[in-house]
Amino acid sequence: MIQSSFDGSLDDALHRHFGLQAFRPGQREAIDAVLAGRDLVAVMPTGAGKSLCFQLPALLLDGTTVVVSPLIALMKDQVDRLRSRGIAAAAIHSGLAPDDRRTAESALAAGELRLVYVAPERLASGAFAGALARARVARLVVDEAHCISQWGHDFRPDYRRLAELRARLGVPAAAFTATATPDVRADIAVQLGLRAPLELVTGFERPNLTLAVESCRTREDKARAIRRLLADVGAPGIVYVATRKNAELWVDMLRGLGIRTGAYHAGLAEDARSRTQDDFLAGRVDVIAATNAFGMGIDKADIRFVAHADLPGSVESYYQEAGRAGRDGAPSRCTLLFSPADVRTQEFFLAGANPSPHVFRSAWRLLDESVDDDDIAARIAHDPAGQMAALTAVRLLRRARESGEPPTDSSGLPVDLAARAEKGKRDRERLNTMVRYAFARTCRTRFIYDYFAGGTRGGSVPRCGTCDVCLGWLARDLRPLDDGEYERVRIALSAVGRLSGRFGVERIAQVLTGSSSREVTTRGLDRIPTYGRLSTLSLDGVKDLLGVLADAGLLERQSLEGGRVGISVLALTAAGRAVAKGEVRPELPLPSAPRAAASRREQRGASGELGATAQPADADLLTRLKSWRTATARERGVPAYVVFHDRTLAELAAARPSSRDGLAQVKGVGPAKLDAYGDALLALLTAS
Repeated sequence: MIQSSFDGSLDDALHRHFGLQAFRPGQREAIDAVLAGRDLVAVMPTGAGKSLCFQLPALLLDGTTVVVSPLIALMKDQVDRLRSRGIAAAAIHSGLAPDDRRTAESALAAGELRLVYVAPERLASGAFAGALARARVARLVVDEAHCISQWGHDFRPDYRRLAELRARLGVPAAAFTATATPDVRADIAVQLGLRAPLELVTGFERPNLTLAVESCRTREDKARAIRRLLADVGAPGIVYVATRKNAELWVDMLRGLGIRTGAYHAGLAEDARSRTQDDFLAGRVDVIAATNAFGMGIDKADIRFVAHADLPGSVESYYQEAGRAGRDGAPSRCTLLFSPADVRTQEFFLAGANPSPHVFRSAWRLLDESVDDDDIAARIAHDPAGQMAALTAVRLLRRARESGEPPTDSSGLPVDLAARAEKGKRDRERLNTMVRYAFARTCRTRFIYDYFAGGTRGGSVPRCGTCDVCLGWLARDLRPLDDGEYERVRIALSAVGRLSGRFGVERIAQVLTGSSSREVTTRGLDRIPTYGRLSTLSLDGVKDLLGVLADAGLLERQSLEGGRVGISVLALTAAGRAVAKGEVRPELPLPSAPRAAASRREQRGASGELGATAQPADADLLTRLKSWRTATARERGVPAYVVFHDRTLAELAAARPSSRDGLAQVKGVGPAKLDAYGDALLALLTAS
């Protein structure tokens, strides 16, 4: 029988068993809770080191720790790593040969294992149940715990067996997930029967990751953005897409650039997927273009970028996938290439995943007529989304009937329609939040942390400083407004205020330009005081102005209750109200007036690109500035561009400011960077 080996401090045990010198944020708190026998629900993003939080305690407790995980590849990988360290561990799942499964179950029953990983479907096996009954179980660990909650983004019915297992074992339980909102965490605790669990939300502070969003109107815009990613941070990388077709399109495009690229999606044969995955892990492929089928259980530490070429359906999915970058701690980029048109793809998936009551009832009647699934879908709907919804209903109804679910209404339907409607509502809310993230102009790391933490602050609040917002990448060319521009801004804000958050960009722009369309006149919008007040601008010009005001926080994009995802109305913020009243005169990145544009044209460099300095940079000084930046970035453990962009260094080398006030006039030297680097810059710039 195995015995506890805990005879020293946690730091000693960490170094002795895993060769590590220090815990990551949140790991010690989680381990303390497990060792103390306290139930735990921990949200730790991909790359935060959650496996250590149950593996180390398993070595310090008497008995076996049972780890339930749905990912066979991850189970195998973790067991192989544990065994390489001389730790007794096994995995029991459907992929094992019968003899190997019997060997593992015998070792479990004999008390020879510190950890046993088990897939949830094995909980129904009599042989496994018998081995577990004879084992001395110390703790139950549930990995990917969001799968137990019907409110989670990846609910799996097999996980419902865990409630019975938890009750039968009668040992403390720890639930780990990378993606669980407050509602999902509460449901996890209920489903597992946890008693006053510690809620820990941590691991979001990953300073080597730069989270960014790039607005892209076309596929060509996205292709250029990915080329910039490859130039800035290099390979290997992952390009996530929403559909199999898009995965193949991106493979063709990237291969056309001479990049070794592989496709990974559920439409490929298993051997093709395995070959692509192995080539990527071995470095024979530089970039994977993949759907969300790729990545679960894949342990590749040196991924330099993760780009989402299509909008994900939720923040949960996005951050889990983005978090696969930079697990080695080196600088990496996570970029969402956002086009509002991409929302329609996710709306299609939403419709297909959430059948209406009519679809459920129609499918139920046809199932009794022994009609095959495709015929059922064709009879119920003629459009692709409707047919997908019908197939979803058939799958859920078959599963409910096979598992003996009782009827929920007089028609005998074994599906809770109210619960399904609530799920559909939550799916829509998740997508709306993902759209808000894409439009957000606040710290991206904090946005994600707040989404998962809610009212809980069990871990450290992340201090970002490395996302595109904190780096000032979205500030663009802020400048003072002339009187005419200021008046146009106030008129636009006033129009939004008068329309009381009832209309979107298109309709408000029509009002401001004086459109006589039916949509405007039948609602009486041509009678408000700001009607036609910006008629000297084009419709697109007013829409661009409204977008600038929203990006600046003077307007707020609000989703409509029950409306289409991605379709929002504009509302006035407190800051916007102050500007509309003439109390504040903001600086905004409006397109330059003709005279200002002419002045800027005079400042074009030989390349013809805007932003070039009026006078040439001192080449020797620029070299010294870049050397200083490299050393500073290495010292701080951040990418060089986080310190300063090349453009900023070039302007410094050209202008050679000799005071802090002079430094502040150079674009890219904001207050925070002036405080951090001002003295060092002045020393370089004023040296003879």
